[in-house]
Amino acid sequence: MDEQVVVNCPHCGFSRSVTKGVIPQGTTRATCPKCKQSFALPAEALISQAEPTPQSAGMIPPPEPPAGYAAAPVNPVPSRPRTLPLVFHGTAGEYFGIWIVNTLLKLVTLGCYTAWAKVRQRRFFYGNTTLHGEPFEYTADPWALFKGWLIGAGAFLLYMIGGSLSPVLGIVIGLIVFLGIPWLVVRSRMFNSRNSSFRNIRFSFRPDYRQAYLVFAGLPLLTPFTLGLLAPYLIYRQRKFLVENCSYGATPFVFTASVKDFYRLFGKVVLIFLLLIGAVVVLGIALGLGDLAGAARTAGTARGKLGALGLAPMVSFAVIYFCVGTYLQTTLANLTWNATTVGGNLFRSTLRTRDMVWIYFSNMLAIACSFGLLIPWAKVRLACYRFERLSLSTTTGLDSFVAAAKTQEVGAAGEEIGDIFGVSVDVGL
Repeated sequence: MDEQVVVNCPHCGFSRSVTKGVIPQGTTRATCPKCKQSFALPAEALISQAEPTPQSAGMIPPPEPPAGYAAAPVNPVPSRPRTLPLVFHGTAGEYFGIWIVNTLLKLVTLGCYTAWAKVRQRRFFYGNTTLHGEPFEYTADPWALFKGWLIGAGAFLLYMIGGSLSPVLGIVIGLIVFLGIPWLVVRSRMFNSRNSSFRNIRFSFRPDYRQAYLVFAGLPLLTPFTLGLLAPYLIYRQRKFLVENCSYGATPFVFTASVKDFYRLFGKVVLIFLLLIGAVVVLGIALGLGDLAGAARTAGTARGKLGALGLAPMVSFAVIYFCVGTYLQTTLANLTWNATTVGGNLFRSTLRTRDMVWIYFSNMLAIACSFGLLIPWAKVRLACYRFERLSLSTTTGLDSFVAAAKTQEVGAAGEEIGDIFGVSVDVGL
């Protein structure tokens, strides 16, 4: 019996046993029949290739590749990877016009204009974001979102009325909402992916409800009982779920990070937080003792010093919490994007914590001083920086992607109910 070698697709995990010696001489790559992605053949398959014969040299066509796998042409010189930039071209002035109209119409219509406001906002941000000079598109129908908003508004009113009539009823409705979070996450991702496209190829999201209930309901319930030790694993599973169930056309996204990467990151964050808190405590004690010794001659001065010392720890803790929280958010975004690939193309995110701290702080200050009128400027400024630090490294270019088979339309109820109840899940950006 002929010896077999197993060929595995690294993109989707599809595998097939191939008889040794039937792969044509010189063939180094194959195309998976399931996900249609090209990949390098394993070394054992290359070693076992049949020796060249006069027939394979050109007199007679070489034998066909294994059933289900299409031979890919051999490139003597590998293509050099290219970096394709993502750029945001929108301006604060343009978005201010959209934002102020959306805000006023939502107030006048008691929220009924929310669906149209959301579509206008997303079309602005999608249309002004380009990859290699080509824009993204958001194609959702505002009427579909409006129907979902009506359902979400009704569910929210039921929750508020039930809670006011009976605490027990409020708890029951709250529990139902919590158990519905995984469904809301999946339906929201399905709707937004289905209505997002690039180069006329739609994105899609595969509904895996069993995994959704595990990572968005089961693990969050267990995390408090582990004193938070399960938190890095929880975040890892949620990010992996959101990335690997997403596809661009017929090409699935792949998440390459490991759970060790997340535990290493969270361990570093906890260590930094404890060191900063410890430094503030030691410095506060040292300064407090010195100030109180010098002010002991007058009771009034001593009371003033004590008041200042009581306020300083709260301010210091708030600053540390803000900076460490921004560091965690920034490094999580970098880790998530840098571990995301699609069709062998790699994302590269280089956000810097000091930049994000300054942007967040100055944005909050500008919004507060302008009584909210600089919200559009703050959002556009943040989007410009995020995409400035994000790129796609590719050796195959963008022409290798193909559209997936047409899928059925997805309702917007999950998207709108999730928004109303504050259920929002992002991969980092």
